[in-house]
Amino acid sequence: MNPSPLLVVPAVLWTVVAGVAVIAVIVLPRRREPASAAWNPFGPDFPVVALAAIAGYAVAAAVRGHVSLPSAAFAVLWPAMAASTLARVAGRRTRSWPRWATVAFAAVGAALYGALPL
Repeated sequence: MNPSPLLVVPAVLWTVVAGVAVIAVIVLPRRREPASAAWNPFGPDFPVVALAAIAGYAVAAAVRGHVSLPSAAFAVLWPAMAASTLARVAGRRTRSWPRWATVAFAAVGAALYGALPL
């Protein structure tokens, strides 16, 4: 089954934004942060972000009617980690990065990956 371009294009755009965030968190210089402020993708907000990704994937999988454990693991873990990365990068630039934006980014990414036939 070939996916619709209406699904593939947003998934590719989401992946590009997530990839840029991952590269940015690695490459961008850190401004005199103490060692205790080191970034961890599994930080304190990760459980909430992971639950949003699980919910996004569950909705997409229910609509699609097919759940696969390997694709579920990828479709939940990657968006949750990418959302945490995006929050870290955006938090460097703006002090007021909203928590809901991180949660929404994870849920949308998981829903997109859950809807794609992987």
